[in-house]
Amino acid sequence: MSAYDAIIVGAATTGSWFAHALAARGHSVLLIDRADEEHIGTKYDIYHVSKRDLDRFGLPLPVKGEDWAFEFDEGENRSALDRYPKRSREHIVGMHMHPHVLRLNRWAAEAGAELVYGASFRGLEFDEAGKICGVRYEKDGQTVTARAGLVADCSGIPSVVRTALPEGYGVETFPIGPENMFYVNLRYVRFHDPKDYIRGQCSWAYYKTWRAPQPDPAGAILGVGANFSHEYADEVYGHFAKAVKLPAHTVERIERGVTPYRRPPYSMVADGFIAMGDAACLTKPTCGEGVASSLVQAEVAVDVMDGLLRAGKPLSRANLWPVNKRYVEAQGREFASQMAIVSEAAATSPAENDFLFEHDIVFNEKTLQAMAEGKELKLSPGEIARIGGCMALGVVTGKVRLKTIRRLLKALADGGRISSVYADYPDSPEGFDAWARRADRAWASCGSMAEAARAAEEEFGK
Repeated sequence: MSAYDAIIVGAATTGSWFAHALAARGHSVLLIDRADEEHIGTKYDIYHVSKRDLDRFGLPLPVKGEDWAFEFDEGENRSALDRYPKRSREHIVGMHMHPHVLRLNRWAAEAGAELVYGASFRGLEFDEAGKICGVRYEKDGQTVTARAGLVADCSGIPSVVRTALPEGYGVETFPIGPENMFYVNLRYVRFHDPKDYIRGQCSWAYYKTWRAPQPDPAGAILGVGANFSHEYADEVYGHFAKAVKLPAHTVERIERGVTPYRRPPYSMVADGFIAMGDAACLTKPTCGEGVASSLVQAEVAVDVMDGLLRAGKPLSRANLWPVNKRYVEAQGREFASQMAIVSEAAATSPAENDFLFEHDIVFNEKTLQAMAEGKELKLSPGEIARIGGCMALGVVTGKVRLKTIRRLLKALADGGRISSVYADYPDSPEGFDAWARRADRAWASCGSMAEAARAAEEEFGK
């Protein structure tokens, strides 16, 4: 029976980065994935990462002619009526997912990680004290058992390890279901007129729809994300296509995928265990991007785990707890606040959304840039007063309903309340249960994106 410092289940972006970082520090790592080499990283053809994050996390850069697809640095957000563009700049690198994941796999292996494709997770191993001490996986019809000080779940939305934890082990085992994720449909299109070729990205937040480049300079990706199902996402896209005049184009193919959209587990660590990436719902609430969001936590986890292993300390829940605390401080608090605000404020009419864009209420360049960077939304007293005056004008002129104002005010209050709760995240497991009960009460008062989608459908047919 082989023994490792860490076994990582899932060899896509987060798993590969974590494996490389641990192995590069001299620790023994087994990285397994159920996919074979030909099919790993085929969730989509293209995915985006900012050049800033590629550099920050030391990720290997894509190579032209192999995994590099394109780059751009122009972006904008538009209202539901396709007006009042809010511009932004961010150097984005587009990569072919499959060859880039293979590059990451090689990168991890070169650092010393052992990589096994076609290895399906079959269960956890426990020691005499009932603590996780390894995994069982199936490879070529044979069951293999491997021991480790820590098992990391990087398996994505299926969360095969986290959902297999014993009840009460310390990490929530909820499945990520239809109301807890976005169904993403990507239309790869080719424009008919060269004047319509694009150089950057544009988003219509009201429809959760966007247009982005693709490798073909004459083409683009028209994407939409929605709760419930791919069919419902297509319905939302239909509303978008009626409201926004798109250039003449031909749809060449459609890709379909999913991304998680719900709060992460309150604790992501337990004795000999950590949930990471999509398995821990670590995506940006404003756009669903998960690569850089996940690596923020992975960076903390490597630092904590490396220190414990060098000191000869067990990878227990108590010793791993700083992963939770430091992640909340680095990003989790801001993301939780954003999720409360965005989910609650989503159900407006197209005309109301247009008014918000026109008067820079929520949808302004400062706020949108902060959301894109995962920063907490902070409004000065002067900004709050200005927003109040604009909203009063909207009511007087009949462009905004009182119901919508109440909803927006509640969203901001919920965001502040959630932020306050996460600011008090406990320093150790001892205070966790009381904190979790407080967090449950705070989240119970917030709306969800799925509820907002239902409300918008009932009120406006969207």
